[in-house]
This record gives sequence, C-alpha cells and structure tokens, in this order.
Amino acid sequence: MLSANGDKLFSLCRYAINVESKEQVLNRKFLGRLHLESEWMEETLDRHGAIHNFSWLPFREVIAAEKIFSSACLDLLFLENIEPNYKLLREESEFTKAIDRNLDIFFAILVKISKEILHLGKKHSIDIVITDLDYGMFKEEFIMGKLKTTRKSHRGENLHNKAIYLATSFLNLSPEVHIIETLHCIKDRNIKDCIPDHINEEKLRFLKARFHNLQSTYDTYLSKTDLEKEDKDLLVLREHISIIYHLLCSATELSHYYERHILNAGHRFLKKARLPVNKELNMEMIIGFDMYYINQYFTAAKTLCKEIIKKYAKIAEIALPIPEYRGFHVRPSTLISKIVLHYGSDVTMLLGDEAYDASSPLELFRVNEKINSEKRKYINKLSKPLAPLDELNKSNLEEWPKKIQLVMLDLMGSKKIILYENNLSLEGVTPEEGETPKEFFKRLLAIFLASGKIDIHSDIKVTFRGDKRVLEDLKILADNGYGEDKYGNNIILPQELPYLRR
Repeated sequence: MLSANGDKLFSLCRYAINVESKEQVLNRKFLGRLHLESEWMEETLDRHGAIHNFSWLPFREVIAAEKIFSSACLDLLFLENIEPNYKLLREESEFTKAIDRNLDIFFAILVKISKEILHLGKKHSIDIVITDLDYGMFKEEFIMGKLKTTRKSHRGENLHNKAIYLATSFLNLSPEVHIIETLHCIKDRNIKDCIPDHINEEKLRFLKARFHNLQSTYDTYLSKTDLEKEDKDLLVLREHISIIYHLLCSATELSHYYERHILNAGHRFLKKARLPVNKELNMEMIIGFDMYYINQYFTAAKTLCKEIIKKYAKIAEIALPIPEYRGFHVRPSTLISKIVLHYGSDVTMLLGDEAYDASSPLELFRVNEKINSEKRKYINKLSKPLAPLDELNKSNLEEWPKKIQLVMLDLMGSKKIILYENNLSLEGVTPEEGETPKEFFKRLLAIFLASGKIDIHSDIKVTFRGDKRVLEDLKILADNGYGEDKYGNNIILPQELPYLRR
C-alpha cells in the first residue's frame, strides 16, 4: 500500500534533494503539496499501528517532522509575502532579514528530512517509484498590479464600539503573552528551561486561537467600512494581529515538535530515529525568532490600541465613596487597577485639587494620606464631643489620658470613630512641650489612624474621570464594598465583573 500510494511523497522528497535553488522548495505550491502528502502518510502509518512498532516508529517520526516543518515553513513564507505590504511599527528590515535566515534553516531541515525519508523507505523495502518533477509544476507566477476597487465601503453599526472592543480585547491578552519570561530565560542562558515550563504547545495553541478570533472580529465588523477608510490605525492594528497570529502558528508547530518528538527522543523506541533538528536549533527558532517578534509587535500594537480607545471612548465622571475599611489599601486599589487595565484606557481619580492614576495601585495608596488628613480635620471641627478637652488643666497632665479616653468613647458611641483594636493605650505617647490638649488629641488620632487601630467615619467621595465603560464597572465594585466588608474581610466579587477573578 505504501509503495502504491506513497510514490507522490517520495517523488517530492527526491525533488527537494535535487533542486538547484532554495526557491524551488520554498514556495507555496510545493510546500502545500509536501504537507498534504506527508499528512496522508502519517495518518496511514498511525492507522496501521506504526507508532507502536519498534521497527516502523523511526520512519513515522521523520514523516511527522516533514508534516510539521512544511506547515511551519508555509507560515513563514506567508510572512515573507505580506510583510512588505504591511505598515509595521517596528524596524522592518531587521524582520525581513530574520525571515530570510529562518527560511534558509527551514530549507536545510526539509532537505535533511527528505533524505531520511528515502533512506528509511528503502530500509523497509518499500518499492519506491520516483516520478521526475519539474520546477514548472510549482513555480508561482505573480501578476503585477491589483484589480480596480469597485466595492464601496459601508457604514456599519456601532463601529466605534467595535473598534474599542477589538483594541480592548487585544490588550486583555497581555497576561497570556508570557514572552518576557522567555526572553529572561535567554538572557540567563537557561534556554532549556523555557519549554515547556514557560512556553508550551498548549499555551501557544490557546493564544493562537485568541488572535485568530481578533482577526475574524475585525474582518466581520470593521473591514471595508467607512471607519476603516477614515482611520488608518485600524488597518495597522489588523496587520499586527495577522503578523502575530502567523508567528504563533509557526511557534505552535515547532513547540509541538519539541515537546512530543525531541523531549521524547530518550525513549528506547526513538533511539534509532535520526532527528532532523537538534534541541538547540529548535529552541532558537521558537524563542529567538517566533517569540522575539511576537513580543516586538505585540508591544508596539499595545500603544496603538490605547490610542484607538482614547479616540473612541466616551469620557464621563462619577463620584464614588471611599472604601470603608482603611481607604484605598491593597485589595481595593488592586481591584480598581485591574478594572482600568482590563479596558486599557486612561482613568484618573480626583480628590480635591489632586489627581491620581487609577491604573496604578501605588498611586491610589498615596490618596490615603489626603483622606486621613480630611478625616482628622472633620473630627477636629466637632465642638461638642471635644468640649471636655477645653476643661483640662495644661499643667495637670495626669488627667489628660482619662479625659481623652472619655472623648474617644463618646465619638465611638456616636459612630464617628470605628474601633478596630481594643487596646488604645496612651503608653509611650506623652504631650510635647507647649502642646494643648486638643493638639495632643489630634496627634493621637493621627497615630491610631496610621497604625490601623481606628478609622474615622466620613462621607468623603472621590471622583473618577475617564472611559464610561470603566466607570460603570467601578461603580459595581464600589456598590460591593470594593471586595470587602466593613472590617476588611474579603467578600465574593460581583458576578458582573468575572475578569477580576482570573
């Protein structure tokens, strides 16, 4: 059966070995045919149990390699063909040279695999019938110029929202793009630890599907619209999505080969198989090329996405209460930042004449200083609860602690102060020279407030200004206590914000 039906693959392998130039192999017609025939051969071998046979497994391995590398090479060839027509936001000449270098590597690999296929075919006494193939069968004739554009653009519906959705969805892939980890591995010369620990076939296949979805979303809703015609940034984003997608296609194939075929090469069944690609070269192709340029173009397009969102987002303002427990500490600040980063747009938090970047937890931490200052001012303006302090004799310091505790109890009873710790001892804290009872009380409040022993109830509100979508989600978070109860215990996050639980 292999003799009768495998002659096409064997003929393609002989052709690849004997070509005069790499262009005779590195073209879509030849690679497409090579991939098709090697896939058929692999399926046939698997159907008859070659993968479980000690003698036939090496042959099956090189067939799988032919299928994988012809597919990955097709993706690289696609990049070579489209890259000159794309407006990329990184140095293009460097990318073009890198593509050429990798195509040279692929050519050498495919020739090596083809030789091994013919060698093992003869070893298994397959009656190989070779048909002489001519380059004319695969030569691609490129017609110069393009057809006249007669299809008109259309208006579409909610195009601004679609553009924002696309840009936001792109930015939301940042957590899944673990490229920085991989580059860190290279820097530390720990390449062998990158796959499958940081980058693996499963992650790449998932990411590839996500970018394919972005590409499809654009083509369905934004392609050939008036908005695309007016805003050239949209098409540039589409081009970056396409570049990244095809790099991911190549990386997925090569990672699959590395994990399944190279890492398993120690298996006794595979010792007889002469692998066409060694571990170091395979890793370099994945990390040094695919991962490197995915990172380059993803980083460049992130800035573009933020500009698109800024152009089309509806800007609004909303006033929200501060978190009840200790203001903007770690959990509330982190959740607010996560919401802002999810949408990728600029949002500012305002309190008085101060402005804070709502995407940065560290920025939000700073607002607590102003909030605590406002709280202390509020307490100090209360005349009736603080009246007993006016009765104290400045020289009789022994009376101060008892009177101050009575004032604190009064403020707690009227719920103006919230007690988090029962021990409000004044031990170690004494009035400074010339300090009045009220000034001493004010300093004590600042100490207890900063240490988290108490909080001062207030109706202080902050204003968020920015993308209306973000503000709507921030309101949901605020309505749910910023993820905490009044004592700072974590509560279940609202169902309307599922991305916060990722």
